[in-house]
Amino acid sequence: MKALKIGLIVFMLVLCGSWVLAQEKITITVQDYFDPAGGMAKFIDEMAVEFEKSHPTVKVNHVYIPFAQLLPTILQQSLTKTVPELTMADNPWVPQLIKAGTYKDITEKVEEWGWENWEDFFRGHREVTSSEGRIYAFQITTNNLALFYRKGLLEKAGISQPPATWQELKEQCKKIKEALGIYGFAFCATASEEGTWQFEPFLWSNGGSLLELDQPEAIEALQFLTDLVKNDYTPRDVVTVSGQGDVTQWFINAEVAMMVNGNWEFGWHLTEDVMQELGDVEVATLPVPQEGMKPVVPFGGECFGISSNIDPAKYDLAWEFLKALASPESMLQANIKHGGLPTRASVAEKILAERPILKPFLEQAQYALPRPLVGGIDKYPDVSSTVWVAVQKALTEMLTPEEALKEAAKAIRELFSPEEYEMYRKMARELLNEAMGK
Repeated sequence: MKALKIGLIVFMLVLCGSWVLAQEKITITVQDYFDPAGGMAKFIDEMAVEFEKSHPTVKVNHVYIPFAQLLPTILQQSLTKTVPELTMADNPWVPQLIKAGTYKDITEKVEEWGWENWEDFFRGHREVTSSEGRIYAFQITTNNLALFYRKGLLEKAGISQPPATWQELKEQCKKIKEALGIYGFAFCATASEEGTWQFEPFLWSNGGSLLELDQPEAIEALQFLTDLVKNDYTPRDVVTVSGQGDVTQWFINAEVAMMVNGNWEFGWHLTEDVMQELGDVEVATLPVPQEGMKPVVPFGGECFGISSNIDPAKYDLAWEFLKALASPESMLQANIKHGGLPTRASVAEKILAERPILKPFLEQAQYALPRPLVGGIDKYPDVSSTVWVAVQKALTEMLTPEEALKEAAKAIRELFSPEEYEMYRKMARELLNEAMGK
């Protein structure tokens, strides 16, 4: 009898243990393109550990997919209904993914959370993650482009202040080349969204539009960059770099004195130890065509949403993780580690106390533009690929800037019906004029 009781107890313990193990198999997968060695990836890993502690039956699986592969992967997953529970997207992709039905409508969850949380996100980040009054994602971090410069190198060339205008940039590049024998300026013109993204500040600050590339303002902007390359003020290799990080390596190695790049570099290549070692890295807003104008830059950054094919049993758990990631406390800490900018008004000023070097980026963020809204909404990825091809053709002298952009303008018009094109063209022009203060 005693043996029977002992056997029964052992059986019950095994049964309970099996139940716990079964519960532990609930997996929430977070998919993104953040470099596993970078600050944001490490923060998400830390969040996953804390979430698992407070949810003992949950396992958070963090999956990394390289930038160039992530969008095709998500679109394929959408077709097979295998999109992970929480999926990150670069913000220009979000309208396309909403239209494709990739993201779940979370409007009711946001309402339960409190509309004050949604309204705390800056307008542009609300617009890019919603459609027709419904909410599909949160933008967790943002960034834009500014002018990084090595103050010590500029001083050696007899330059006391970074350039404020395009003409000053040209003049300073000439001085740097003559005095130091290095390139004055670099940007990224690779064959990807990074190439379009780095062209956009020059295009927009001059009053040009992605949907009117055959106009003088657009041609002037590309001509300016082409001349920098032709004059040997900028490396010709800007078209063959693998990405914006390669430009930062030139900058760190003192091969270039100034570069266009984003604030994420403070969480990637220009980490605290590197900044201390260099000792002369500073940041300014981007040069503008003429004195008195302001730089109009695109805003970047990443958005997280819940998969529309999520198992209903996992929905509440995925929402809890997403809500925690979008909280003011998490957003502040994540962006400090990432070198990013918060997307919530209640957090934006707090980060300057921790990272004062981000001030130029925060200044520009006030009038930074969401790329899809000025580039054809869900057609923006196609518009962008047309633009970077044109930029590369001009910089490599396959075509003149005018020829390259007129060719691109024709191809972009063909992406839309005449009615769509006119609607999106007007939308872009209105947003550009507003950003320029017209």
